[in-house]
Amino acid sequence: MRSQQHLGVTDVQAGEYAAAGGVLGRAFATDPLWTAILGDPERRPEMLARMFTGFSKGMATHGKAEKAADFSGIALWMPPGKELGVWAMVRSGFAISRFVMSLSSRERKLMLSTLREVDARKKALMPAPHWYIAAIGVEPERHGQGVGSALMHHGMARADRDEVPIYLETETESNVGFYRHLGFVVIEEFEPAQVSVPLWLMKRDAA
Repeated sequence: MRSQQHLGVTDVQAGEYAAAGGVLGRAFATDPLWTAILGDPERRPEMLARMFTGFSKGMATHGKAEKAADFSGIALWMPPGKELGVWAMVRSGFAISRFVMSLSSRERKLMLSTLREVDARKKALMPAPHWYIAAIGVEPERHGQGVGSALMHHGMARADRDEVPIYLETETESNVGFYRHLGFVVIEEFEPAQVSVPLWLMKRDAA
């Protein structure tokens, strides 16, 4: 296993948004939620890459877009007090909105209704200031090499300095154990109305 301290974590720079989107697109290509929304497996990685390119740009502007130094993983964070969550970004006029318009009517309906529900749960569960992990993903061939842990520990240290909790959603059951190992607890299990995909809503208090 590659040592975490040698991975390094730095900010995604202007000009790297498409590369960051590509990493996240590949990382989420088999994700249960995005599989339900974007049914075509051949088209899904490219579509997700376009979407996450927009997310990366938006988060770099309004939050934190961070990368493993070798670009093997990406983490997108929204800071305390900011309201530009996933659903708000869809409405914000970033490149993400152009992605939404490229979807079929079925895909668009599923995505917008699901993100609306997910955002509503976050607001209900986390009314106080917190860091929000909008997305974190690692290149599939780099799983198990400490990349995700390095990205998470970097953000967790920042949240501890700020003395605020961290909130995230995961739709992959195997990730629940990974986050629990980092000190997160499940505060709600939730299934959006339009997709039969369970989500685990998790929180970590500041150390």
